[in-house]
Amino acid sequence: MNLNGTEDLRVQKTITAIYQAFEELILTTDYEKITVAELARRARINKRTFYRYYPTTGLVAKYGRRTMRTASTPTLA
Repeated sequence: MNLNGTEDLRVQKTITAIYQAFEELILTTDYEKITVAELARRARINKRTFYRYYPTTGLVAKYGRRTMRTASTPTLA
């Protein structure tokens, strides 16, 4: 999911929580063993909420850094 800064604050917080949970897990768990259930638990969201944004954990890894970089870049009005 690409954030452009215009999303609802709840969406931004949820996506951020997913990426932070993924980053924590990747430090202690083999990539192949990271599950949606564990990601959701660590992010303090429901599994259905996770699937609203990503169909697999692989896409979190693929787009995570780019999305977080884009979301944290301030936009000039």
